Amino acid sequence: MRVLFIPWSQPTHYMPMVPLAWAMRAAGHEVRVAAQQHVVEAVKQSGLPVMPVGLGYDFLPDYQRINDEMARHQREHPQQGVNRAERPDVPPEVLKRALEAKFAPFVRTATAMAADLAPIVRDWTPDLVIANSLAMAGPLVAELAGAPFAHHLTGPAVERRLGLFPGSGAPPEIWADGIRGLYEGHGVDVRSEYAVATVDPCPSSLQFDGLPHRHPVRFVPYNGPGEVPAWLWERSARPRVALTWGTTTTQLVGEEGFLVPRILKSLSALDVEVVTTITGAERELIGDVPDNVRVVERLPLHLLLPSCAAIVHQSGSGTMLTSAALGVPQVLVGVTMEQLDTGAHLASTGAGIALNGSTTGPDAIADAVASILDGDAVRAAAGALREEIQSQPSPAETAAALEALVS
Repeated sequence: MRVLFIPWSQPTHYMPMVPLAWAMRAAGHEVRVAAQQHVVEAVKQSGLPVMPVGLGYDFLPDYQRINDEMARHQREHPQQGVNRAERPDVPPEVLKRALEAKFAPFVRTATAMAADLAPIVRDWTPDLVIANSLAMAGPLVAELAGAPFAHHLTGPAVERRLGLFPGSGAPPEIWADGIRGLYEGHGVDVRSEYAVATVDPCPSSLQFDGLPHRHPVRFVPYNGPGEVPAWLWERSARPRVALTWGTTTTQLVGEEGFLVPRILKSLSALDVEVVTTITGAERELIGDVPDNVRVVERLPLHLLLPSCAAIVHQSGSGTMLTSAALGVPQVLVGVTMEQLDTGAHLASTGAGIALNGSTTGPDAIADAVASILDGDAVRAAAGALREEIQSQPSPAETAAALEALVS
C-alpha cells in the first residue's frame, strides 16, 4: 500500500505524524511525505523520504502579519479566546468576508502544494492520504488520487470545533473564494467533510467531544533527533524544571512575546535547577542567566523531560502532549487563542496550571511552579493523564485500522 503524508508547513505539525508514518513503514507499506520548505529538513531527520512541494510560496510572512494582529487583539482583550468552542453566530456572508484574510496563507499554501502534487499523484498514486487539518491540499489530493483521506490532528481540534476551516466541517458557503476555486478548478466537489478517519493523538480528556470517525492513537513523544548529554544521567541535588518556548513561537509572535528572560529571573528565586531549551536565534535574546540555569540548544524534549519535576512552556500542543505523555506537571503560559485553549484543556485534567501570558507576570509563573513542587495533587493528576495516554491504541494498531479502511 502507498501512503502519502501531508503535514502543515511547520515542523511542529509534522512531528506528531512521525510515529504513525513509521508504523506504516514498519508494516511494509511505501510511505512518502509531501512537505514545504520549512518541513523538508525535519522529514529527512526523521528518516522518511520527502517530496518537496509548493516551494514557490512561503506562508510565514503572511502568517506572521495575521498572527501579529491576533496577538495584539488578544493583549487588548486578554479574557477572550479561552475555550472558544462555538462558531460565532453571524450570517455566512459576513463570516466569509472575515475569514478571507485570515485564511489567505492557507489558501496560497494549498494552491502552491496542489500545483506540484496533482501531477505527482497521477504517476505515484497513493492508496491513502493523511494530512493535517491546516494542510488544505490534503483532501484535494486524495480526491484526485481516488484514495481515502484521513485527518491527523496535532492537539485539541480547535479549528474543527469552531467549524470554520474548509475540509474540517465548514459549510461550503463560507469557504474562501481561493480555496473553493482551487477545488472546483481541479474538478473536485466542494463539501464540508472529506475524511473517513480522524487520527487523534489527544486522549479523550484533552479533546473536544464529537469528532467524526475518530481513531485515537497513543501519543509517542518525538521532537526530532539529538544527542543525550552526560549531565542528563547525573542525579540533580535540586528539582529540575524545564523551560521552553517552542520552536516557532518567537518567530511568529516576535521578541515582545519572548518571555523566557523574565521567567528565568523569577525562577532564580526558587531552589531548583532550570534547564531552558532554545534555538540559536534565541540565545542572544536571553542575555546573562542566573546561576541555577543551564541553557541548551535543540535538546529534544523527550530526552530532557524524564529527568524533570515540572515544565514551563508556551502552551503549544506538541509540548503539552509530550509533557503529558511523560507524566510531567506543567505550567502553560499562553497568549494566542489556540495556546489558551490548549492550556484550558490541560488544566481541566488537573495535570497543570494554565496562565494567560497577557495578564500574568513572571512572579506568578514562579509561584505556580512552586505550588506544583510543594504539593502532590498536580503530580498525581499528571501521572493519571500519562496512564490515559498509554492506554490509547499504539501507532501500529492505528496503522492497521487505517489499512482496513483501504481494504
